[in-house]
Amino acid sequence: MYESAHPTTCTDLSPICSTDNEQLAWQPSLPLSQRERTLANIHIIAERMQNPEYVLSKLKKRTEQSQSAHQGGALFSHSFASIAHFYLYLTRALSEQRWEEHAYTYLRLAAQCTHQYPLEKPGLFDGSSGFSLILSAFSEDEPRYADICHQLQQQIASQVITKSWENQDSSVVASDYNIVSGAAGILRYLISLPSPDALIENAILKLLGYLIWLSSENTTGCKNWFVGPERFPSKLNHQEYPDGYFNLGLSHGIPGPLAALALAWNAGYHIPGQQEAIRTLSQWIIEHQIYDEWGVNWPATIPLHLSYHAEQWQTLPPARNAWCYGAPGIASALWLAGDALEDEALHQLALQAIETVLQRPIEQRGISSPTICHGIAGLLTICSRFAHVTHSKLIHEHIPLLTEQILTLCDPNLPFVVQDSDNNGLAIDDPGFLTGSIGVALTLLATSTATEPQWQRALLIA
Repeated sequence: MYESAHPTTCTDLSPICSTDNEQLAWQPSLPLSQRERTLANIHIIAERMQNPEYVLSKLKKRTEQSQSAHQGGALFSHSFASIAHFYLYLTRALSEQRWEEHAYTYLRLAAQCTHQYPLEKPGLFDGSSGFSLILSAFSEDEPRYADICHQLQQQIASQVITKSWENQDSSVVASDYNIVSGAAGILRYLISLPSPDALIENAILKLLGYLIWLSSENTTGCKNWFVGPERFPSKLNHQEYPDGYFNLGLSHGIPGPLAALALAWNAGYHIPGQQEAIRTLSQWIIEHQIYDEWGVNWPATIPLHLSYHAEQWQTLPPARNAWCYGAPGIASALWLAGDALEDEALHQLALQAIETVLQRPIEQRGISSPTICHGIAGLLTICSRFAHVTHSKLIHEHIPLLTEQILTLCDPNLPFVVQDSDNNGLAIDDPGFLTGSIGVALTLLATSTATEPQWQRALLIA
């Protein structure tokens, strides 16, 4: 069912079996000399972040640069909460207690920010699920955070249960189902909780039901995840997609719900229709492949008027090779779907897709930023996860190469050592997780130490 029109180029398609994978320890992926350079840059980033006033001053400039309201110090995506999480992970990964004080300082600052910017939404990157995820990590060492964690979890569950998710009257809003703010990201957090109570379980069931519904068709025969022009967030979308579109990005599109459904199944949450939804979404994504001279690829979006025939959507340009959009994020979602369905053909296609990315010349990947969301760190993070669960020689060989790409972009003279770039090519000094130096530092730590990066769950790649 998942045959490709192009031959596989994978060096080793055999996954590590599940029983081995459960016991397999996370391992550093870099040679010693490169690991030392990597850790040196991580330490520079950590030292640069120690003063919250310094970070605030640069955040203000970043807001002016990007012309966006960089609010919400408790959001997982950026600012104080993500910095607190970084220092906590740094303390654990390197056993350097000197960073612990900074972790708790930033956590307190993030909590204080909720008075000015309350967490009114349950989203993973823009709401209470992300902050609760970070608090949960702290509560492993500090039981006193258990009560506030429980309160936040109850708040999230209540918000999920009271929301009307399915929309039979018009197309959906991508922000309702995506990883960043929608059901996919919220579900990923809730299924990670070790002892969910009845309220949380009900919220999980509601999210599963919604994502299963999303995989079906409406009365007009259109997919329920289709985004129509009446639900566009920007007037610019009307010019590019006058009739609406299908989103193929892991961060904002249908691969996110696929990954969430698969992760829930793998975590033991099984309801009727769930496996069929995983099959349906996987098959749709696979059918909408495009190809270049290196192999399989995908577009970022498919306009409705080009979605009816393969010869039409195959004229679309490929997406960048990143976490947010493109083959790496899609490959990860398909791999997780292969786990849920015990489908080796899905595993093979997923591995073929990520290895094809690595065979493309660097200048053809479309990722010049060092960051997680749309840059090199995102690709490296996905490769590190694939390296953990497969025997792919090609992936293992490319982890030091991708790391070196990031190291060449590290500059101690920059405010946060690395910079992001916006859609206009403007350099942005960002300390955050998705588009800033915290995400880069966490990615480098994951390749340099034997501490498994549980934070990768927030990206729905694990």
